[in-house]
Amino acid sequence: MSVPVATGSRLGRRADLRRRRRQQRRRAVGAALAVLLVLAVVVTVVLVQRGGTVSRREAVSVRTQQTLLLQVRGSDGSAVATALLAHDPAARSGAVVLVPPQVIAAIPGVGTVPFGKGLQTAPAASSRNALSDLLGVTVDGGWVLDTATLARLVDAEGGISADVDATVLSGRVVVLQPGKQQLDGQRALLYATYLAPKETEQARLSRLQDVLDGVLVALPKDPAALVGSLGGGSQPSLGAGPTGALLAGLAADDKGSELQYRSLPVVPITSGSDETTFRVDAAATASLVDELLAQSVPPGARTAGNRVLVLNGVGTPGLGEKVRARLVPAGFVFVGARNAEHLGYAQTQVLVPDGTTASIAVGTRVATALGLTADSVRTSASLGSISDVVVLVGGDFRP
Repeated sequence: MSVPVATGSRLGRRADLRRRRRQQRRRAVGAALAVLLVLAVVVTVVLVQRGGTVSRREAVSVRTQQTLLLQVRGSDGSAVATALLAHDPAARSGAVVLVPPQVIAAIPGVGTVPFGKGLQTAPAASSRNALSDLLGVTVDGGWVLDTATLARLVDAEGGISADVDATVLSGRVVVLQPGKQQLDGQRALLYATYLAPKETEQARLSRLQDVLDGVLVALPKDPAALVGSLGGGSQPSLGAGPTGALLAGLAADDKGSELQYRSLPVVPITSGSDETTFRVDAAATASLVDELLAQSVPPGARTAGNRVLVLNGVGTPGLGEKVRARLVPAGFVFVGARNAEHLGYAQTQVLVPDGTTASIAVGTRVATALGLTADSVRTSASLGSISDVVVLVGGDFRP
């Protein structure tokens, strides 16, 4: 099947064998890539000598990885299960990053809330953008399934095989006993979202992993047709064809032992509330991204001085998201948007911490990305610590 969650799930018995197989393949692939790299350098030198031009992206690599945010919508509209799916057909490798719904994220148009609640209060695209900002990677599309449709998906595959790790209750009724077994849609849904008293969120993510793995193993020959048959409870933003193709790629990665499952590294937040929430472990997440999602890191995303906070100075709903749509493609890191303390600003201002050449240069790049002139860049000594630049949006801004 697939490589287990790093914290040691019930799938761990197969990890060492799969890891050895991957290492053997990677040695062979590494040798081939070394040859290709030498050829690429030679071609680049020849083109330059002949007066040709090669962009940095073309000279280094072309992105072949595709990412898809899968979310299961619960009865209250929030996401009860979330995973980022990634497949690279060129490298024949895949990854599934399991995301706790309770991790705190800045949802465009909503604010800073548990990630799962973003689906309850904002369009699905807002959740995709929030996860993109949280991880610092490109999220190409999304696939939202309601719980009934997830169950129908499993039933359409004839059920899935799972290694149930606990006694699963529905109220006081025992629905599942531990052990390997075949699950129909309703039982698979219950298992994927089940958390017993005193268990950590990692236990639930491990069960979600088992169900997702079962879905990939049982995938039919035409997954696009399956996705297209699910009806209104299934919302694939990329369409049934591309979504099915990505699933087929992950299934192939799974069979070839090149699919890795990981949990998003998080740290519990102590808030005095009964509800458990988490924050992202920034260092561990950066390592995870480097290992599994490096191809999807936008150019410039990790450049120092690139973090931008947006303050809505006119109160127009959704304005922060429209500014974000200009900033991210230009290589800036969007760290959130909120209303300014006071409204009614007529002119948009790009605020930088000081008048140094470097700060003014970054501010000017932000202004250019937003279609503003250089005189919109101002200095402010009170920007705070979460951003390097603040955009105070005024009434003159045109999305």
